[in-house]
Amino acid sequence: MSLHRTRFALLVTTMALSLSGCSTLQSGAVQLIGWTSPPTVPPTAATPAQTPVPGQAPAFDTVIKGAERMDGLLPLWKRQDKVWIELAPANLGRAFFLSPTVVTGIGEAGLFGGLITSRSAQVGRPQWVEFRRIQQQVQLLAMNAAYTAQKGTPQELAVQAAFSPSLLASVSVASAPQAQTGAILIEANPLWVNDMLGLGLQLQRAYKQSYALDSRNSALSVARTQSDHLSFDILHHFATSSIAAGNGVAGGVAPGVPTSVPDPRSLFINVRYSLRSLPETAMKPRAADPRVGYFTTTVADFTQDLARTPRQRFISRWRLGKKDPAAAMSEPVQPIVYQLDPTIPLAYRQVITEGILAWNKAFEALGIKDAIQVRAPVPGKADEASGSARATVRWMTNSQPGFGAIGPTHVDPRTGEILQADIALESLSSRSIRTLRSEIIAAPSTHSADGRCEHAAEAAEQLGYGLDLMTSSGRLDPDSPDVQAFVLAYLKDTTMHEVGHTLGLRHNFRGSRWHTAEQLADPALTLREGNSASVMDYAPINLPLPGRPAPAAFQTTLGPYDFWAIEYGYKPLGSPEAPELRHIAERSADPAWSDKLDFGSDEDDYLGLDPQSLTFDLGRDPVVFARQRLTIAKDLIARQAQEKSSAADDPSLLRRRVTHALRDVGRTSQILLRQVGGLITRRNAAGSGRDPLDPLPAATQRAALDLIARELLSPQALSLSPALQRRMAPDYFERVEGSGARTDFSIADTLLSLQRLVLDTLMADVLAERMLDNIDRTRDRDEAPLTLRELHQRVRDAVWGTSLTATQGDDAPWRRNLQREHVNRLSALVVRSASSRADVRSVVRGQARSLLTTLSSSPWGSSPSGTSEAHRRDCVETLKRALSASVVRASP
Repeated sequence: MSLHRTRFALLVTTMALSLSGCSTLQSGAVQLIGWTSPPTVPPTAATPAQTPVPGQAPAFDTVIKGAERMDGLLPLWKRQDKVWIELAPANLGRAFFLSPTVVTGIGEAGLFGGLITSRSAQVGRPQWVEFRRIQQQVQLLAMNAAYTAQKGTPQELAVQAAFSPSLLASVSVASAPQAQTGAILIEANPLWVNDMLGLGLQLQRAYKQSYALDSRNSALSVARTQSDHLSFDILHHFATSSIAAGNGVAGGVAPGVPTSVPDPRSLFINVRYSLRSLPETAMKPRAADPRVGYFTTTVADFTQDLARTPRQRFISRWRLGKKDPAAAMSEPVQPIVYQLDPTIPLAYRQVITEGILAWNKAFEALGIKDAIQVRAPVPGKADEASGSARATVRWMTNSQPGFGAIGPTHVDPRTGEILQADIALESLSSRSIRTLRSEIIAAPSTHSADGRCEHAAEAAEQLGYGLDLMTSSGRLDPDSPDVQAFVLAYLKDTTMHEVGHTLGLRHNFRGSRWHTAEQLADPALTLREGNSASVMDYAPINLPLPGRPAPAAFQTTLGPYDFWAIEYGYKPLGSPEAPELRHIAERSADPAWSDKLDFGSDEDDYLGLDPQSLTFDLGRDPVVFARQRLTIAKDLIARQAQEKSSAADDPSLLRRRVTHALRDVGRTSQILLRQVGGLITRRNAAGSGRDPLDPLPAATQRAALDLIARELLSPQALSLSPALQRRMAPDYFERVEGSGARTDFSIADTLLSLQRLVLDTLMADVLAERMLDNIDRTRDRDEAPLTLRELHQRVRDAVWGTSLTATQGDDAPWRRNLQREHVNRLSALVVRSASSRADVRSVVRGQARSLLTTLSSSPWGSSPSGTSEAHRRDCVETLKRALSASVVRASP
């Protein structure tokens, strides 16, 4: 039974006990569902009963009569199912940090139990909050930390007048001020029992159903208060009275239902809202630098009107000072403690601990000893331990793999100080179940700068590919301890990556360019130094060529970039910090360090320009890497045709292995496509001596284009023997369980999916325009640039091959599919182009005329299938109509 279901079962049991008058208490907390108040204490002479005045809140002592008090950050009063928060005057307007956590979820739709909410979320994100009293109401406000000015200045008044806070919740004042302290009471139940996180909207978007919060069956289940924080567990019930069906609107998504709940009309989500005081003395923020990859907090400071921009960007980091600043090596004032959750399987706790502590090497280089510590699980006290921990590591069991692993953080919005972090590891990804999610070539992944991470999910697929490859070639016995070591190496790699996120680090997709192909093939070197300059990269599994020794498959050690990035963020510096920070960052342009310290992140990848900021590439030469990966994939496919199956084998084993290989071919094609028209974008400061925008050498572009044409578009492209295609059985259980697996396996469809992506990229207007710009950028260089005409001619030659000169057309159906795709795109560019460049239009029309002339003058006659001539005539008609049509300018 999963953790969230176990907790829910206990909660239901507690609810049942409450009906018979049983009581349940927790250490340091009160379980409210089923909680019975202590015996009523009669009023004493010191606290006489008071009659409330109409229109005014009752006396403080009247409200708390018979209630139990719990001291902490904010005192709580509890009686039966009622909870009151005591607010002293000093706590009105006091800065608190609200940190929401989904304690139990539904295992899908992004609602995973144990995750703190993302600070990039549109709603429900962590907030700087304050309590504000307005007449007889107390409001919980999310303060606007994005705009500021120095206190006591006219600019501060202008900022206050210009920007508004947001209201999260509001409750009526429950009592008059206490005579001695002036404190008032507010009821916690209506303050928190609402859909503050917008979970109903999330369910509506995910399933297209009318889910809404059912307040009657929602409750405040647990309230805790301690010296440094207080928290409230809210059991939310979401329901819909009906389930929509149908295919949805045209072009839209059809309604769906959660598959992990017994009845899709009803589901429970438990949320914990934690309140902590924001540090009274704010941490000194450290300025961000685009050359070093940190998550940032942006504040617009309007104090100085003469500044070029009011925006100030601070890196996210923990407050980590040395106990003895003068000592060469000192323990920190407060270490970063990672609490392991009891949900982590025993077999994985040691390697996860090693992955966390591996980062201590980077801090030791700065003179900080034991900066990171790991705390073992506390049996029976998981909630209490995680509630007091600054960082937690959880093992999650979800119905469908959602993210592999994730390491979100909550930060002080004033300074970027990390206040809380979470690491969640998905069990399904470690089993490589995610690798079966698709039977077509994968489209290029997209990433964002908001902290979302697909590293573990993608690495899990790489793990499955590597295991299949190594077992198929006889390098690994599926039942040997070596397989366990292989999986543990993946898990350490993933843990180190996510810990890096919780330390403030972003992805670095240029780290994989550190080693040469020869170095990456060295088992000893890769084990000692790693495969990439950074564990924050998305590096592929390091696979050996057929017949070669196996190098280290995963990154299990920090790289030089990781040490450098930690130095920038955590090195103790004097004042002012700017000169020393600039000195550290400038090291990235030093020729002795640049291949180790170059940085490129998510936006450099998903904007699709930089041929060196790539995911799942490895080595200094991407074309060499791509050639090796294509060789490995084709070798694996070829061996499957020869492999004899036994009765004990998984019937779907061949399909899974071939799918692994084809998906890796798809990833490899994206690496090659990025080289054509590639524009290197370097994050340099002025005066570094390196051009920040540098077109890739034409020789590299041509080498990539040649490999694309030969391996992906030509008649020698991927193929499966008829005998192998007949053996590609599906997993019949997964097919019926809704995985979407087809019964048959179509190599024609799979290859066409890949080739469509290739043509979409090579024939796009945006690439054509960049190639023209690159030619202009390199007019002063002594090289023959790759021209747009050359690109189109090379694509045409690969797609049509000898078909244009043969007396009989190529009778392979997949070749005709590819040729039709080429004609369709060429015709569309002629008729409807988004480019305003004259050269783009002239090249496209010239290619269309040339192909039309050749096809018109070379009839193929009959073919064994009788389809080649019909295919030729159809292509001729399409080109004729395009060239004679009026041009429609598409919106850019």
